[in-house]
This record gives sequence, structure tokens and C-alpha cells, in this order.
Amino acid sequence: MSDTPVPAAQDPAAQDLADAPERPETPETPETSETEGSRDLPDGAEPFDDAARGVHTQAAFDGALAGLAAAGLGVGIAVAPVLAAVVADALAGGFGDPGGILRTAGQIWLAAHRVGLDVAGDGPDGSVRLGIVPLGVTVPVLVVLVRAGRRCAGPPGGEPREPKAALVALGACTAVYAALAYLAAVVAATPAIQPVRERAPVAAATAVAVAGVYGLLRAGAFRTLPDRLPPSAADRLRPYAVPARAALRAGTAAACALACGGALIVVASLLRHGGDVTRLADRVAQGAPDMFALALLCVALLPNAVVCAVAYASGAGFAVGVGTTVAPTAVSLGAVPALPLLGTLPTGTSTLGWCTTAVPAAAGIVAGLVAARGVPAGRLGTAAGAAALSGPVAGLFAAAAAWLATGAAGAHRLTRVGPHVWTTAGLVAAEVAVVATVVALAAAWQRWRMVRAAAQVATAVVTVPGQGAHPTV
Repeated sequence: MSDTPVPAAQDPAAQDLADAPERPETPETPETSETEGSRDLPDGAEPFDDAARGVHTQAAFDGALAGLAAAGLGVGIAVAPVLAAVVADALAGGFGDPGGILRTAGQIWLAAHRVGLDVAGDGPDGSVRLGIVPLGVTVPVLVVLVRAGRRCAGPPGGEPREPKAALVALGACTAVYAALAYLAAVVAATPAIQPVRERAPVAAATAVAVAGVYGLLRAGAFRTLPDRLPPSAADRLRPYAVPARAALRAGTAAACALACGGALIVVASLLRHGGDVTRLADRVAQGAPDMFALALLCVALLPNAVVCAVAYASGAGFAVGVGTTVAPTAVSLGAVPALPLLGTLPTGTSTLGWCTTAVPAAAGIVAGLVAARGVPAGRLGTAAGAAALSGPVAGLFAAAAAWLATGAAGAHRLTRVGPHVWTTAGLVAAEVAVVATVVALAAAWQRWRMVRAAAQVATAVVTVPGQGAHPTV
């Protein structure tokens, strides 16, 4: 065999290398090199992200649309009873001014947000501040705002936005809603009724913030926040997650039970004082249209009566004027407005009045049962703690409702109408907490006994003659 080298042209591998196109040499970039967008940024600044800006812009746009839709639906809710009254008046031969209809609806919508209305009257400055909130309108408005918060969290049926984008959307929703509230305060003003303009955007923004954050929570916009906590903080907070969740659920259940009990008290009082209510309605209303409008007003104020009934059942009572009180322990009333709903007021203490104090006890029983079911079996201390915390949760709900139901209904002595806010909240919290703790301990102990008995039955050994001992399954 010859040792002469093979020419490169005859070597297949060399031929493939020769035929391959030359590639331009590119300088290697180190992995730690800075990007083009962040090369000139100062220390500590984040690089400019067009994608994040686009996400936040879309979130702000969606939030603004949600705020616009919520304001439109809220005004529509206020327009409905006004239109019903106008139709009843038109059937009787009258006619309502379209502009007046919209202004009245705007005033009702603003009043539902606790925006005061200055009405021309005999007050110290020539006007009377009306601060009573028609909770019959406020409740559906809050439901609409919760829905707006869910829309800020993301499109229906889709994945929720990141917490920062969701907050951007809620901020845009709040800004638009507050601006529309101020515009409504300007447009709805008349020589006789002047909404308090400076309070309109603040009250509207507060309502959106509270209801909107609840909507975000319900939509799961903040579900990833616990994962972002430092491991040490997460380890410290993890043992409190179960009792805190159980306390919130138990407190919410107690608040619902209180509302149901208050509604039962109002219905029972209406049935008992039906004659007084009818006589007041006949004295105030002149004809069917007036009677219909008066009925709509009473319906809008029915939730206020429910809150006052809860305050009455708690023992704190409520006021129908400065220096008055209506409670199971004492009833002190002077002249009251000729509103048919006020015909249900008790004229003195009675056994039936003391029976209403069972409502907070029933709410405590509900809270105790819910708290006991919300913790693992056998953890009696955890169940008792969750039940005890359900009292303050129910007290917060009672305080918010009592604050909304309290306001001025006129001048002079009628500047104070509604429940005693902090007394009601404190008594509700204490009563619910005490009863709920006892019930939760009893329910948790009974549940632990049942679980232990079931475990003993599962591990019992049954002896079969001639076959030895066999554990039952």
C-alpha cells in the first residue's frame, strides 16, 4: 500500500467542507451583557417593558368601561321607581317633566352613596341637610359595583389578571365612577334640592373601592399573593389560615342570620301595627299616585328598618330624633314624621320586645356551628378561637350597616335618626362571640366524639369461633 496522501478533492468529507458556504463570524455575546433597552438605565431601575404597558393600558380601558357601565346601571336602578311613580301620575291625568325625572333619579342615586342633599327649608342656613340613605337602592347599587370589580379582575370566563393589572383596572373604574358622580351632582341640582358636590366623588370612590376590592377577591385576582410572601412569613402565617377563614365564614353567616332576624321583626311589627300604618298613609297621601309614591319610598327604606330592628334586638336601640331612643329596655319618643313605616314603632317596653333579643343569640348559634365545621375534627381550641373571632366580624358588618342607616331626616331634632352605631356594633360582637364560642365548643366536642367512635369501630376486632380474630373492615 502506498503512503502517498489522497488529494483533498477525492476525500468525501473534505469535499463537503469545501462545498459548504462560508458563514460570517459573529462575535460571541456574553450571557451577562445588558439588553439594548436597559443599557443606559440608572442603577435600580427596571427595563422598559412594552408588553407590561400594553397590559396595563388594556386593564385601564376595561376598568373605565366597567365604571361607566356601573354608573349607568346604578342610575337606571334609581330611574325605575321614579318612572313608576311618573306613570302612575300620568294615568291619573298628570305628566312628569323628562328633565325632572332624570334629576330626581340622579338625586336618588347620589343619596344611595350617602351624598347629602341640601333641601330648601327652615334650617339655620336656610336649608335642611338630608343624610338618610335609602338602603333599598344602595344594596342593588353595591351589587352592581361588585360586578364591576369582577370585570376589573378580567374577562368573564377567562383567567384573572395579575394583581397589579387588576388594581390598575380598579383605579380607572374608580376615577371614572367618581367623575360621573360629580357630574351627576352638578346636573341633578335644582333650586329646591342641591346635592353636596364635594362629597359626591369621595362617596362614590369609597363605594367603588370597597365593593370593587370584594369583587376582585371573589374573582381570584389576588390568589397568587400568598405565593409571593417570603418563606419565613408564609410559615408563620400558615397556621392561622384555617381559623381565619373559618372566622370570616362564621361572621358572615352570623350577619346574614341577623339580617333575616331583623326582617322577621319588621314583618311582625307591620302585621301588629297594620292599622296605624294604614291611617298614616291615608293622612299623608292624596290619591292613588301619592299613595304609590309613598309605597315606593317605604320600600326603599325597608332595609333601614331591618337594620334598626337588629339594633333594637341587640339592646342598643335606635333614635328617631335627638334625645330619643327605642330599645327593649326603654322607649322614649316625641313627635315623629308622618311616614307610614314609622307607624310600626313600639310605644313602650313589652314582653315581645324582650323576645327580639333572641335574634343575636340565634346568630351566635349559626356562627358557632359554621366555625366548628370549618376546622379539623378534634381541634377544640381552634374552633373556639374561630367562633370568638366571628363576633367582631359580625360586629363590623353591623357597624357598616348601622352607619349607612344613620343620618339626618330634617332640621332641628330630626338631625339624628337611625341606630347607635358603635353601641350596636359592640353589643352584636359580644353577644355573637359568647354564644358562638359555647356552641362551637359543644359542636366540635361532639364531632370529635363521633370521629373517635368511628375510628374505634373501624379498628375493632371481632373473634369468630374456630377462625381466630379478624379485624373488621
